[in-house]
Formats: sequence, C-alpha cells, structure tokens
Amino acid sequence: MPTTEQQKQQFNKVYTQLNNEQKMAVDAIEGPVMVIAGPGTGKTQILSARIGKILLETDTQPENILCLTYTDAGTLAMRKRLMNFIGPDAY
Repeated sequence: MPTTEQQKQQFNKVYTQLNNEQKMAVDAIEGPVMVIAGPGTGKTQILSARIGKILLETDTQPENILCLTYTDAGTLAMRKRLMNFIGPDAY
C-alpha cells in the first residue's frame, strides 16, 4: 500500500503521544494482541495505531485486516482514526 508523507506524519504524531505500555502493544505487529482496559483509556487509539504501523511497515494490504468493535460509536471512532493513517482504504 503506498503511503503519503502526510499519513506517516499523522501516524508519528499519534505514536509519540502513547505511553510505553501502549507503544508495546502498537509495536507488536506479529500475531494477535489483546488490549484490556477501562473506558477512555485509549484502546481505540492503540488499535488504530497498531493497524497503521502494520500497514506502514509491512506489505500487508488493508483488505487483509479485520478489526472488530462492539459498538457503532467504536466503529466510527476507529474508521476516523484509520482515515488519517491510510486514507479511503479505511472503509
């Protein structure tokens, strides 16, 4: 997936705001990761950043990633964040 410099900059902006534990989850691009945390702790941010990192650093195509949320609000939040990293492929 070709990425633009703007998408890379947006990813780096988000990544630098994460704490060390969150960065560990984002950096683990091989295999599954389970994020267990309470409301408002950045789970959606972590998962969208992880997807962004996978797409930026591997040859994985967006259509080969499945991301599930439990609510419509979670879906909208994830899609909005992914749009910043990967553009229209977020749909």
